[in-house]
Amino acid sequence: MFEMLALGMLLLVGLLVVGLVGGLLKLVFWLLFLPFRLALKLLALPFLALGLVLKVLFGVLLLPLFLVLGVLAVAGIGIVAVLGLLLPVLPLIVAGLVVWALVKFFSRPAAATRA
Repeated sequence: MFEMLALGMLLLVGLLVVGLVGGLLKLVFWLLFLPFRLALKLLALPFLALGLVLKVLFGVLLLPLFLVLGVLAVAGIGIVAVLGLLLPVLPLIVAGLVVWALVKFFSRPAAATRA
């Protein structure tokens, strides 16, 4: 049992050493290729700026469309919300209109007076 534990610890230490060596190699290569990466970033800078300019241009061109669609969406949501709130009250509104029409139909007109 103790031998298996010792073997596991040796394996763990071996993996730790391999990881440290790999990390050091990665650090060395990262530092070695850092000037090349920086030079490539500087070469790519005009293209990145062009991409930013195109994004801003398309954003400015599409902004009015998004604003109109946003206003239409808000108006549509408002109409749906009002209908959703008024639809349950619709039978009461219709009944009130019927009562108002009956009262208006059966009431006598006011007598005309001369001044």
